[in-house]
Amino acid sequence: MGQHVVKAWGYDVSPVVADIPIEADFSQTSLAGATGAALRTDGSLFAWGDDSHGGVTAAPLGMGFTQLAGGGFFFLALASDSSVAAWGEDYEGQVSGAPAGAGYTQVAAGAQFGLALRSDGSIAAWGRDNHGQVANAPSGTGYTQIACGPGFALALSASGSIVGWGSDGDQQVTDIPPGTGYSQLACGQGYAFALRADGSIAAWGGDASGQVSNVPVGAGFLQVEAGRGHYGLALRANGSIAAWGSNIWTQVTGAPSGEGFVRISGGTHYCLALRESNTGNAYCFGDGSGTVCPCANGQAGEGCANSGSIGGASLVASGQAYLAGDHFALSVSGVPGSKPGLILRGVNQLGSGSGVAIGDGLLCTSGQTARSQIQVTLAGATTFSDFNGLPFGGSSYAAGIPTNYQFWYRDQANTCSGAGFNFSNAWTVTWTL
Repeated sequence: MGQHVVKAWGYDVSPVVADIPIEADFSQTSLAGATGAALRTDGSLFAWGDDSHGGVTAAPLGMGFTQLAGGGFFFLALASDSSVAAWGEDYEGQVSGAPAGAGYTQVAAGAQFGLALRSDGSIAAWGRDNHGQVANAPSGTGYTQIACGPGFALALSASGSIVGWGSDGDQQVTDIPPGTGYSQLACGQGYAFALRADGSIAAWGGDASGQVSNVPVGAGFLQVEAGRGHYGLALRANGSIAAWGSNIWTQVTGAPSGEGFVRISGGTHYCLALRESNTGNAYCFGDGSGTVCPCANGQAGEGCANSGSIGGASLVASGQAYLAGDHFALSVSGVPGSKPGLILRGVNQLGSGSGVAIGDGLLCTSGQTARSQIQVTLAGATTFSDFNGLPFGGSSYAAGIPTNYQFWYRDQANTCSGAGFNFSNAWTVTWTL
């Protein structure tokens, strides 16, 4: 699925929104109460937020997990051997009652019950059964997908028809749309959505906040999600997010703009989404492929040399360059000693990205170049952050405009050109909303 970062919005209970992981190697997200969880691309789990039910500390270790589902205050995950892992609240046996053995292909979690789909398409159900959501699970085989609301559940047959069972106070079971060809299900609190083959959305059940009547029209949606707080989310083909229904926790107005999202998850108070990684790229190394370093003080594959290392200083970015709540940072290493230096920022790449020989290195940025945030390196390294605030924020850059960065530092012990300074490689990134 590639490298993706977690984005969160809504009411920040626990906190969940502020404490989202800043890594960029996630493939799935889910929510359970005020706890968030995400599945890394290596199959390991990361959980954060409220831990009153063990949602964080009891998350299973190891790698190879393939799917994640959050319920009321507990989580389910599918392990690499196709067995079911469960952790969190267990008042109704929703954790301890999880089926043993292997051979499962999907898990789904309700308020206090769970479902698992076997490889033959049959359904296992366990946990609280106050509305028949466990006892009335359909028998037989051939089901291809399962979804849980707080007290009801849906399943998709091989033909794409929908069956439902459990709580029906808002006709979320009796009003299931007929026909076949549905491809994805999502259950909310007394309402549900289904994605048709053309990417349009069917909605039914309770409509107290317009979560059914205001469902977006048109086709081409890739995923639909029903939050536990009477709202809906949908992912468009261009990677943008549509949101509608209750906005009491800013689930709708807080939905991030822009494109590049690949997955969405909705909870009671807040939402999660996965977005394509936005870290940028290094260039202008002076390794002989472009402009050669002054005095031939560079080797192939390395930057211009300084007095402390053959390859000179290296600049690397981490985090995500999103203007709204970014975690972007630039780290430099390989500086000789504890030298002061500063970040140069420009809108252009000098020399078409190959740089121009200046002093003892290559100047790579140009065009409205700004000098900002001076820092002294410790053991030859330092990290620049706070790109949302001054001097990096405000009018210094804008969404959609490539921005170029480079580290300039004094290196008086190695001055083949007599100028007494050097540069790291450069870094370019396009900031987005």
